[in-house]
Amino acid sequence: MLNTLKGRLYFLSILIVLPLYFFIYWSFDYSRGIVQEELLRTAQLTSSQAAENQTFLVNSTQRFLTSLASISHIQQPNSAGCRHFVQELTPLFERYVNIGVPNDKGILTCNGTQLASAVDVSDREYIREALTQKRFTTSGVQVDRAIGHPTINFAYPVPSHEDSSITVGVAVAVISLDWWDALLSSNNLPEHSVAFVLDGFGQVVASYPKDMAFEEPAQFNVIWLGQDGINRMFDQREVLNLDGQVQLTFLTGVAVDQTIAIVNERYTLMAVTFSLLVFIIYVLFRLFFINTILSPLDKLSELALRLGQNERVLAVKPSGVKEMDDLQDCFVEMAERKSQAEGEIIRQAQTDSLTGIPNRDAFNRALSAALSLANDHSKKLSIYLIDLDNFKEINDTRGHQRGDDVLKLMADRLIQDGPKASFIARVGGDEFMLLLGDELSCSKAMTLISEDIIRLIKQPFTLPYGDVVMSASVGIALYPDDGKNSRELMGAVDQAMYYAKKSGRDMVRRFNKELKDALLKKLALIKDLRHAICNDEFHLVYQPILNKQGIVTKFEALIRWRHPLKGSIPPDQFIPFAEESGDIVEIGAWVIQEAKHALQQVRAVYGDDIQISVNVSPVQLSNHHGKTRELLSGLLAPSDDETRKNGLVVEITEHTLMSLDDETRKTLLGFREKGIEVALDDFGTGYSSLAYIMNYDIDYLKIDKSFVQKLDDEVSSVSLCEAIISMAHKLDMAVIAEGVETEAQLNLLLEYGCDYLQGFYFSKPITLEQVLVYQQDKDRL
Repeated sequence: MLNTLKGRLYFLSILIVLPLYFFIYWSFDYSRGIVQEELLRTAQLTSSQAAENQTFLVNSTQRFLTSLASISHIQQPNSAGCRHFVQELTPLFERYVNIGVPNDKGILTCNGTQLASAVDVSDREYIREALTQKRFTTSGVQVDRAIGHPTINFAYPVPSHEDSSITVGVAVAVISLDWWDALLSSNNLPEHSVAFVLDGFGQVVASYPKDMAFEEPAQFNVIWLGQDGINRMFDQREVLNLDGQVQLTFLTGVAVDQTIAIVNERYTLMAVTFSLLVFIIYVLFRLFFINTILSPLDKLSELALRLGQNERVLAVKPSGVKEMDDLQDCFVEMAERKSQAEGEIIRQAQTDSLTGIPNRDAFNRALSAALSLANDHSKKLSIYLIDLDNFKEINDTRGHQRGDDVLKLMADRLIQDGPKASFIARVGGDEFMLLLGDELSCSKAMTLISEDIIRLIKQPFTLPYGDVVMSASVGIALYPDDGKNSRELMGAVDQAMYYAKKSGRDMVRRFNKELKDALLKKLALIKDLRHAICNDEFHLVYQPILNKQGIVTKFEALIRWRHPLKGSIPPDQFIPFAEESGDIVEIGAWVIQEAKHALQQVRAVYGDDIQISVNVSPVQLSNHHGKTRELLSGLLAPSDDETRKNGLVVEITEHTLMSLDDETRKTLLGFREKGIEVALDDFGTGYSSLAYIMNYDIDYLKIDKSFVQKLDDEVSSVSLCEAIISMAHKLDMAVIAEGVETEAQLNLLLEYGCDYLQGFYFSKPITLEQVLVYQQDKDRL
């Protein structure tokens, strides 16, 4: 989900909304807590008011009774004057429902209310304590005998008028609990709230509402669910008597359900309203997101897809969002520029930058289109491959600029004066190719065209500092006789051109059955090469190389191929095909790894200075296959001594040195920088110059065996070998003579100062197992 823009925006919205819901819940929880605290405070206040009111009544009653006991009428409790005085006094005090003065015997005759007869209250504990202990006392909750209601009675001893030490009775004030009910009614407690007054024994003496069943709460100051299904918060306050004992307990339970319900409803409404707003905002946001972002993005994605698929992109309808419209305009403009750039790239990619005519890629496209048309209409086609003979000599003697001038003039000639070809292209360094239609693809026409091409090329090319005369080798292939598709035709014409070169150059050759058989054989051999690589059909043999003292100092690693059906195939029969197919890169890498593996075992026998030479193909040196770094690192044999020569020596042919390109030059320079020695193989068979040899720090010159084997009977070979050895030593190079087969050859080479010797005279190429036990007869040197 989070891997899409929509998902991330939704996730961001959730991150924004969730804290708001949390804030609402926190506010709700906080409000509930505040309400609960207020309700608890109400219960505490009610209980506290009741307790404080009761305490106030006790204190004020004590002062009242103390004053009352000092009045002379009260000090005569059995007199009519006392009765008359108390009856007139009682209505003046609303808090007291009755005032009386029992005598010292506990007989009440002086009372604020009319008595039918005297009442004996001597059994009341608080009366006895007031008489005997002469102090202020209280009864606690009891049913008053004079009025018949639950009351709290207070008593104070009345002294004698004549002798204050004598108690003649007690002054009694009676307080009803009706004041408590009035107090609760005035506090406006929540509906279903309850209150109770308990006496010192825990018995209910009053309740609010009246006749409310008492259920002792299990917890105080917290919400508690009663058996009637109502949640309340209870608080209690105790009032103590003068002896420190609980006289009354005021218990208040405030109902919380209704108040909490109001809070719940308010926050539920708030949450629902907020959720509705969130939903509305979500819908609006979704519409905004779709219309403002997603839809334009979809259009942009479609434009990008069409742009990637090279479809034509026209102007699109504006989305109404300026930024998106600007992006769409950018895409449209990008598509136009891309189309123009691709057209230019295609034109450049299919045009030869030097001559301005089509290149190989353009020719292949034209050939494929022509073959499709010819196949549909049963027509013939012919293609001509023209390769200029010895063109490299122009570059070497006149310079590359003059060589480029020749190629430009050649292209102009073919276009202006050549055969009326359907397509003309430069397909290689000095190769041109012509495509001719059905009317020019008969035998007679091909013969005439071939003669015209040869004659046209032989005409001198006028250049500054002298004319140049060229010749060419031409190959011809015919569709459908020589091939059914582009690959077969290109292979056929290539074979025909090479056959023309082998036939002496300046010739035209048509692809024939013999060439076709050779091509099939070549293709089969290339196919077998792939199997040989996969099936480990190659192996290495090693030929010793000895110094002047007859000590083996090097071995040359030579590859051998044992075909499972065709037997042993010589390297000169498969190496050229391996180079042509590119398989030589993988084969060469295998040779290097095998030689490095063998080097460890050979050094264990011959010492750490022994070296193994490996032949490297020009294809391996070129970076065309992107393997030059691997080649360079593969040739480095690890050694603990940095001053010791590298264990592997690279052997390249003289022809390779002469055909160096920039990539090959870089690779050879890389060998020198890494300390890898280079030997120039087959020296004397090519046309290498001293400048090439000097520029690339060649370490060894290997005299070709064709010169060594003629030392016995040709004076020219003797002189040439002596000159090569002398020249190499002057250039600080060592010389290796290969192909030594006789003692006479050996003696002449040693006489001329040859540094190293190699050939059948010492040993034929041998396996690694034989190398490890090989011993040279030193007496032969």
